[in-house]
Amino acid sequence: MGFADDIRAFNRKIETQERDIFTGVVDLAHESIVEGSQVTGAPGQPVDTGRLKANWIKDYPSKNEAVISTNVEYAPYIEDGERRIGSDAYYATKHGTQKLYLRSEVGGFHSVALTLAGFDKIVDAVTQRVIGNESGSAS
Repeated sequence: MGFADDIRAFNRKIETQERDIFTGVVDLAHESIVEGSQVTGAPGQPVDTGRLKANWIKDYPSKNEAVISTNVEYAPYIEDGERRIGSDAYYATKHGTQKLYLRSEVGGFHSVALTLAGFDKIVDAVTQRVIGNESGSAS
């Protein structure tokens, strides 16, 4: 095996690690939002009917892009822990918001915000798992 072959093998290894890190970060961010995470401190989604928890999806619009989203209309209220009073922005501006109270025994508010705040920790954890396993230094 010559130098050119070594370079090609190294490039393949790096490309594989890059893909593994990307998909691992998306998976861990999704898990943090939905189930909660010790890495980010996110509590995950509270459960009443399970609809919101079941409707967070991962989408890959391109090879290097991922979107984690939900189309559940009350998701922003659960995220913020409050809802606007009234049906339109003008009424809500005049009358404010109403704090929501957590009744679920699992999950909580602000999972998306805490996941975003802990994004560097997600990247570090996944990178250590991928690169660490390659070098034999992590379990």
